[in-house]
Amino acid sequence: MGLKKESFKELKTILTASGLPSYQEIFDIADEVTDLLMSEKNEYRPIASDGEVGGLLDFKDVTEPLVVVPDLHARPYFLLNILSYKMESGKTIFEALEDKDIFLVFVGDILHTERNTRDRWTAAALEFAENIYTGPAISAEMKEGLSLLCGLMKLKIIFPHNCHILKGNHENIYNYTGDGDFGFRKFADEGNMCRLFIQDYYGDDILYMIHCFEKNLPLLFLGNKCLISHAEPKIPYSRNELIDARMLGSVVEGLTWTENDAAQEGSVEATIKNLSGLEDCGDYVYLGGHRPVNGNYKLRQNGLYIQFHNPGLQNVAIVKSEKKFNPNLDIVEVAK
Repeated sequence: MGLKKESFKELKTILTASGLPSYQEIFDIADEVTDLLMSEKNEYRPIASDGEVGGLLDFKDVTEPLVVVPDLHARPYFLLNILSYKMESGKTIFEALEDKDIFLVFVGDILHTERNTRDRWTAAALEFAENIYTGPAISAEMKEGLSLLCGLMKLKIIFPHNCHILKGNHENIYNYTGDGDFGFRKFADEGNMCRLFIQDYYGDDILYMIHCFEKNLPLLFLGNKCLISHAEPKIPYSRNELIDARMLGSVVEGLTWTENDAAQEGSVEATIKNLSGLEDCGDYVYLGGHRPVNGNYKLRQNGLYIQFHNPGLQNVAIVKSEKKFNPNLDIVEVAK
């Protein structure tokens, strides 16, 4: 218990740091978490056909509650509020993780703030136009993003079995286009700017270490009554396709980049049936983030797919095996 309390203090220190994490801090945490991810060749993470870790997490028989977290987007305070949130049991989420009473699943998108940051991205773009890659605007952005990244990687290290991070479309530190990934830009040239900042401030080693972490992230979590991926599945996927997802660029793209109204109708229902083995979807739901919503959620695909990423809120979804998920009751805000 004492060691875990110290771990919470360490996480809080990482997430509330006033400056950028050091080279050594990022290197050590990224190195440890990547080794952990690469070794997840077990009953819940089937091995892909190339002998590496697969893209599917199979917790179909788990009955503990799932706490599902939408896009974090450089909000370290959001993660801290999640860990401090009290469940119905009276335990905080961190305490419940410590007791292995819950599973915590993140849908991805760790870097690149989305809320109230347009002015900062504009200022950062002006810095980059002058070939200033570590100026005050981008440094403020990266302080938040890298604090969150380090905190999230550390959380995975502390709770390797009960904490899981899925790949989103922003998990692409090289800003590479290919194999299902695409270079990213929204308010500015965010993907390229973050890459250049890390190269200039830390060097290529740190860029590579973050890339290794991203490359080994799974893409889909199968729970007792719930499927989770970053985005709405573009088409139906089979179990084998999901296990081999990182070798199949179309699957990576189809689980991380799907635009609203771009998915094949019935893709959610078919994927649920493929993975659950059920003839109908029963009490299953499919949760994802990626595209922002107004309010707490948006129902898609006849209500089977629930999109719940609102950049202005700090919401999580709590899925329990003993009842059907109700988005009106089971999506809660953790902000204090």
